[in-house]
Amino acid sequence: MSEHKDKTLLNITIPILAAGALTGQLTLQEPSSEFYYSRDTVTVLAAPRVTNGAWVDKGAVLLTIQPEDGDESHSLVSKSDGYLDYVSDKLSPGYQVTAGEMLFIIRSARILAKHELAGQISGQEINQQQTVWLCDQAKAWSLRVDEVTQSSLLVSTHVRDGDYEALKSISHKPQLSLYKERHTCLADSLKLASDTHSVD
Repeated sequence: MSEHKDKTLLNITIPILAAGALTGQLTLQEPSSEFYYSRDTVTVLAAPRVTNGAWVDKGAVLLTIQPEDGDESHSLVSKSDGYLDYVSDKLSPGYQVTAGEMLFIIRSARILAKHELAGQISGQEINQQQTVWLCDQAKAWSLRVDEVTQSSLLVSTHVRDGDYEALKSISHKPQLSLYKERHTCLADSLKLASDTHSVD
């Protein structure tokens, strides 16, 4: 009888993971940032339509400027998707930007990570370009597998504002599981949260 109780406690404290779960330690890389400086002295023709914290798509117009030497006006565009971490508050029409002046900082929405596996996997279990899932209670993040070795996965994802901090917090857990199926990921995550609350 005591053996049965021990197994019950074991099932509550250590969740049984679904088949296809890849357990290990996730390490996130800080998102990269692009810095936009003025190379030359230019005049602002149209104020930016963007603000700090706003999302910008690759190719979005950030600023319209007129070079000092009289060349045609042109637009400064975003080189990638991301969030504006900095927008100069001086960029109003008629303002003369000096060479080397900081205009914008865009933080990339692409996050890279390495998932060191607790065990080895065979090549048939997971493939490059495959999607795997990381869940925390009712939230699921899709991760693209960029590279597979016997003991780790290199993955990437595009995140929205606030997701990086949430992922960083989750990555501090000693063991995380990535799943091949979203529904299995969410079900195990919700079960783990429920079991944790019932033990507390």
